[in-house]
Amino acid sequence: MIGPSGVVRRQALRRAAAVALVDDGRSWTYAELDRAADAHAAALRRAGAAPGDVVAILARNHATFVLELIALDRIGAVSLPLNWRLHAEELRYVCGHAGVALVLADLEFHEKAEGCGRGVVHEEGTTPEGWLSLPALLREAGGDPAIPDAETSEDGVQRVLYTSGTTSRPKGVTHTHGNIDANQVGQILELGLTDADRTMVSAPLFHVSGLEAPGLATLRAGGTMVIARSYRGEDIVRLAARERVTGLVLAAQIVHDILKMPDLADHDLSALRFIVFAGVPEGVRRAVHAALPHVRLIDTFGMTELCNGACYMDAAHTWTKLGSQGTPLPYVELRVAGPDGAALPPGEIGELLVRGRKVSPGYWRDPEATAAAWRDGWFRTGDLASLDAEGYLWFVDRRANMIKSGGENVAAAEIERVLAAHPEVAEVAVIGVPDEKWDEVPKAFVLPREGSAVDEAALRAHCEAHLARFKVPKHFALVSALPRNDSGKVLKRLLTEEG
Repeated sequence: MIGPSGVVRRQALRRAAAVALVDDGRSWTYAELDRAADAHAAALRRAGAAPGDVVAILARNHATFVLELIALDRIGAVSLPLNWRLHAEELRYVCGHAGVALVLADLEFHEKAEGCGRGVVHEEGTTPEGWLSLPALLREAGGDPAIPDAETSEDGVQRVLYTSGTTSRPKGVTHTHGNIDANQVGQILELGLTDADRTMVSAPLFHVSGLEAPGLATLRAGGTMVIARSYRGEDIVRLAARERVTGLVLAAQIVHDILKMPDLADHDLSALRFIVFAGVPEGVRRAVHAALPHVRLIDTFGMTELCNGACYMDAAHTWTKLGSQGTPLPYVELRVAGPDGAALPPGEIGELLVRGRKVSPGYWRDPEATAAAWRDGWFRTGDLASLDAEGYLWFVDRRANMIKSGGENVAAAEIERVLAAHPEVAEVAVIGVPDEKWDEVPKAFVLPREGSAVDEAALRAHCEAHLARFKVPKHFALVSALPRNDSGKVLKRLLTEEG
């Protein structure tokens, strides 16, 4: 099984002088990337990383992040990219649940990472008390022998990504070497990636879309990964033009930012051949096509549990199937099922089930959640969809209580758990409401305790003390009652209609 470490080893032999990675004006050839990965593997071994250890990375997008992913695979450790937008309390929960042995962090995040495991900071300079310095470790390991690639298996866990689910706590999605191998081969086939491609990592590397859409598959194809450090549309366009980028993966809000650029036509994007996105209205897709008529626009449906996309829209049906998310990638099977799990006829709406080599085998250290979501070999997405007679997927509605805000999955139950802990809150229900910039944002309907004088400012402050900023409700509504059905369940549908 060839993971990212083995991929770089092989490419260093086959195309040593070809550019593998570009970040902040600096580039690494495949030979240089391989040597740097060896150095980082030796440094991380000195820091205590061992085969089988879970090692977290809390960092913004940069070359060191990529090098650490390769080095951890070389050692045989399990990587755990962390969302730096999370609250310190959330990070401690994730690291504690995952059993993290070591945390590799940007200096700006070291305070957040306190209590998450032994720490290593990335930057040169003042090292926080109790932490190790990566530059110092690299110097100390300068004479160490190269570490051979760890032996791996199809079922061995390479990575864990924690994602907001429909429960009040995030769950760790395991990605095996087989999952990642299948995804990367699928990306190469679906996107036609070659050694001439220069794809931009324009999503955070703690997201599956940053890692695997196509992300590290670019290295498997022998192409060049270009790291984006900014998520502003203007910055991405400028970087794409300067680096002659051939492929982009864009969140909806970045697409909106790009379309608002008055000088978009002044930037040379002639090298760009595909853009992958999801959750973009049909009118926006047509606007992107008008601005960039030579670019293939690829709608997709994906989840962390699916190691990125399950479907991509093919070029031949971009417009005749507008609104569909396309057909399955290689190694993916889809089924739209009724309550009994049996496949429904074309055009009928039911729950989307997915299986295949690309699908995660389950949640890290959570057999109960795994048993609930995986049945008879199929992963139950909880999403409503239909398949037409030609096998194209038509997404209907996302899983219950999930809010998609600025490319982030936000579980309403998680926000509800935090607000319900406020001493002056009797009940709470959270929904997603439309937002021009972020697609959706959380809105909390709060029933205060009798005699309470709690106000929006106090509720917001309480959320900010326990949640990442993007999870804090943008809107609060203090209510005297919550709508319920006969069994007492809150009718979020009515709250959504009220807005």
